[in-house]
Amino acid sequence: MKKQDNNKECFLRDKQQIIADYFESHGIPVETKFIRGGLSIYTKARKTTIARFVPIGKGSGVEVMWFSHRDKWDHIGDFGGVTMSLDEALEYVVSDAPGCFCIDYLMMERSRN
Repeated sequence: MKKQDNNKECFLRDKQQIIADYFESHGIPVETKFIRGGLSIYTKARKTTIARFVPIGKGSGVEVMWFSHRDKWDHIGDFGGVTMSLDEALEYVVSDAPGCFCIDYLMMERSRN
């Protein structure tokens, strides 16, 4: 692994608890796992996939990925991935702007328990 790639990983590793806390504050308890250069986010209760953040560039940007109908992490959109700052990515996933993260379902399921 290149040194630059390792620095990108460190950025997300340092933010794992912040990411988990953000989802928890929105009623979605999650676990995060760092796998193959990206941070995968799952619900605690069912281990349901929510999103994956892959670090990009030199700053604090990430590509947001979704677990597609193809049973794999996939880019959002037809013309490459969706990239943004980590703060924007957290809001993007929780607001479920593209409708691919099933956040409403996860929140509804949580309220039943």
